[in-house]
Amino acid sequence: MSSDETADKQTQLIKNRIAKIEEKEKQLKARKRAELNRLNQQKRKQRTKRLIEKGAALEKLQGDQATHITAEATRDWLNHKIAINQHLVLEYQRLKNYTDHVTYEDGTSVLDHYQNDQENQNKQP
Repeated sequence: MSSDETADKQTQLIKNRIAKIEEKEKQLKARKRAELNRLNQQKRKQRTKRLIEKGAALEKLQGDQATHITAEATRDWLNHKIAINQHLVLEYQRLKNYTDHVTYEDGTSVLDHYQNDQENQNKQP
């Protein structure tokens, strides 16, 4: 066999190995895509489940009329409830601050008396 024929065979062998490697690379990329698709599908299912659970909880809070309330009205309803809650928290803090500064003759505050009464009520069976 001539050296040219030997070189041609070696070149062909290398080309064949490269082709096999490229084929494996394609298979690995396809497998990777399939796994990424599975992962994305799993994430979508988890998100869908979470949205359904949250929506069900929200509908329960809205009561019997929930099915008639639009998504936009639901957003407004939630914003309204949040605003009311924030207002109540601020009013509670103001009242607490006020009662903490109103004192009896013995130097204790109205807030102290209230807290003591609450503790005593919690201790009673």
